[in-house]
Amino acid sequence: MHCVPEKNPKVTAVADYNGFLEHKDVDTVSKGFALWNNKITKDSTELMSFGYVAAAYTTFFKQSGNIAYLKKAEACLSKAVEIANINKEGYLRSLARNYISQHRFKEALDLAEKASALGGGKKDSQALLFDVHMELGNYTSAKSYLDSITAPSEFGYLIRVAKWNDYKGDLDTTIRLMEKALQKAEASKNKELLVWAYSNIADYYGHAGALQKSYDHYLKTLELDPTNAYAKKGIAWIVFSHERNGQEALRILNSITDYHKAPDYYLLQAEIADFMEDKEAVDRNLEAYSRAVANSD
Repeated sequence: MHCVPEKNPKVTAVADYNGFLEHKDVDTVSKGFALWNNKITKDSTELMSFGYVAAAYTTFFKQSGNIAYLKKAEACLSKAVEIANINKEGYLRSLARNYISQHRFKEALDLAEKASALGGGKKDSQALLFDVHMELGNYTSAKSYLDSITAPSEFGYLIRVAKWNDYKGDLDTTIRLMEKALQKAEASKNKELLVWAYSNIADYYGHAGALQKSYDHYLKTLELDPTNAYAKKGIAWIVFSHERNGQEALRILNSITDYHKAPDYYLLQAEIADFMEDKEAVDRNLEAYSRAVANSD
C-alpha cells in the first residue's frame, strides 16, 4: 500500500493578488521629470538637474528592471560628481549605490572611500561602507563600520544589524530586528521605507517557514506599490514551492516579465517548467536568460 503525501495547506488566494497582475507601463512623462531633464544640455552645469533626473531614472529602473535607466542615472551622477563643489560626498555616495545596483562592488568601494574622506555625512558614509564590504565578503571591515554607527533606534542601523545577524545564521534575531525596523517605518509613514521593509521582512519570514506572515507582507507591499515585481516573485515562489502549483506560479511570473526585464525571472520560470516536465518551456526560458545577460550593461 502506497502512502499519498498530504498536500501542503494553502496559503495564497488568487483573489488577493490578481488585481496587482495587470500590466502597466512605467510612467516616464511626469511634468517634473520633463522640466529637469530639459535643463540638461551637453555643457550643462546645473547640479540640481542632474540629481533630480538621476533619482527619477533610478525609480524607473526599480519599476521596470530595464538596465538602460540605471545607466542613464549613472551618467547623470557621474556628471554631478564632476561639477559639484558642495555636497560632492553625497553625489559620490549616490553613484556608489548605483554601482552596487550594477554589482560593480569594487568601484562602489572606491567611491565610498572617497566620500568618507571628504567628511560630510559621516554616518551615511559608514552605512555605505558597511553595505559595500558585506557585498564584497569583507566581513571584518563590515563589522567595524557597523560598530561605528551605533544608532540602535534608527531604521538604517536596525536593518544593517539584521543583515549582519542573517550572515551569522541567527534568523530569529534577524527577524526580531527587522520587526523593530518595520515599526519605525510604519511610524514614519514613509512609503519608500515601508515598501522596502514589508518586502524584505516577507523574505525573512519565508526563510523561517512562516509562510502566512511572508505572504501577508508581500500583499502589504503590493497595496503600497502595485507594480512591485519583487513581491510578486515572492508570492509566485510560495505558490510554486509550497503549494506546488507550477501553472499559477508561471502565470504570476509572466505578468512580471511583461514589464520588468530582470534576467533572473527566466531562471525561475525554467525551474518551474522543469518541475512541470515541460522541456520546451525550459529551453525557451534558458535561451531568453542567455539573451538578456548578453547585454554588456
